[in-house]
Amino acid sequence: MPLVPYDPFRIFEPLWNEMDRHFHQGRGNEDLSKWLYRVDVDETPEKIIVTAEIPGIENKEDLQIEINENVLTIHGEMKQSNAEKDRFSHHSERYFGKFTRTVTLPNAVKADGSHAAYKNGVLELTFLKDRHPAARTIDIDFH
Repeated sequence: MPLVPYDPFRIFEPLWNEMDRHFHQGRGNEDLSKWLYRVDVDETPEKIIVTAEIPGIENKEDLQIEINENVLTIHGEMKQSNAEKDRFSHHSERYFGKFTRTVTLPNAVKADGSHAAYKNGVLELTFLKDRHPAARTIDIDFH
């Protein structure tokens, strides 16, 4: 009779496999992108500060920000580097493609007087609170 090594976590293998199947199902699509980028929303009495980790953006044109009352939407595209033609990837965990992230802010904000800066893979947005909101697009200072 063959001996099987004791593995107390073996009963969880079907669960891990099912979770992997669902998380990797959207790889390269916008479905997965909402889970990839971490966003912090902070508030002071006068303004709202949003900090998002979005590494890999190389051009200002690859990142767009929209604000509508208290709903912030960040659109972008991560472009894959031009690799050698004979190069074959055995394992890839980095995300490439378009992404969209929508965050509800605690208050309506003004686009006028707002500031957006992207440096070292971190996008920082600063908004003044607004009592009369409208949909607007915001320019980014790209470093």
